[in-house]
Amino acid sequence: MIRYGILSTASIVPRFVAGIRESREGHVQAIASRTIEKAQEFAAQLEIENYYGSYQELFKDPNVDIVYVPTVNGFHYRDALAALMHGKHVVVEKPFALTRSQAVELFDLAKEKKLFLMETQKSVFLPVTRKVKELIDEGTIGDIKYAEFKAGFPGRFSYDHWMYDLSLGGGALYGSATYTIEYIQYLFDRPQLKIDGTGIKCPTGADEICNFQLVVNDSALVSSTIAMNVPLNNEAVFYGEKGQIRVPNYWKSCQLELTMYDGTSTHFDFPFDSEFVYEIDHINDCLNKHLIQSDVMTAARTIETIELVASLYKKWNGM
Repeated sequence: MIRYGILSTASIVPRFVAGIRESREGHVQAIASRTIEKAQEFAAQLEIENYYGSYQELFKDPNVDIVYVPTVNGFHYRDALAALMHGKHVVVEKPFALTRSQAVELFDLAKEKKLFLMETQKSVFLPVTRKVKELIDEGTIGDIKYAEFKAGFPGRFSYDHWMYDLSLGGGALYGSATYTIEYIQYLFDRPQLKIDGTGIKCPTGADEICNFQLVVNDSALVSSTIAMNVPLNNEAVFYGEKGQIRVPNYWKSCQLELTMYDGTSTHFDFPFDSEFVYEIDHINDCLNKHLIQSDVMTAARTIETIELVASLYKKWNGM
């Protein structure tokens, strides 16, 4: 049994906890918040027996094997570092860190301490994503020439929320670019990626809507639009020479539509209760094998993603 400690009471926590409970070997051992009242409230809601009013108390719990870090984006480095220093395995919500140097330091420390460390990226572990990769690898739709990713989530945050503070890792690009980039990394194994793009800032200075393009192996173009201010058709579409694959809600999808240019189409369903269960099963398998790094969400993929995102922010902010 792999015993998880949950760091913070972020909105994503209930869904991750559901995934742990659906997994083959996961167990929710404890949850921590910055106040005992908030920790107790969440523990009661999620039926978690142990709760702490500080992160340090959770780090010191000898019954916690691995710490899940879903705190504010800008605090991922700080909190992962603290967990590693206390000898805990760690999984960190995307984006893993805001700078390359932070990520390299964390992976180096994990290696030194022989601890498992991974950026969580549920989309690449989904059965539907594996099916997309299978269809592409088999040449079902021919060579991919273009792909389009769209994600819009208006009205979720007000301008005083940290998601509109760049210094805390807010902004559309920081928030969701990892889904597109790491999806493409997974589909094409070790692709050569070039990035460019445009963002429009809101009054806080954060990018409220952005579009970026990836050139993949100098042979395919990927366009990704992320909007915090308008709804979009949340989907990924892959256009090949013979047909196309459409995946609704690609970061959490359970279905896809394969349409061939001869007019035939096939629908695929992959039902599940929690979209998190597949990555959690992977994490548990890695720990049972005494690995310190995932062979899917590798350090190299995480670091490359951070570099690509940082390069766009550098361009947009004139740094």
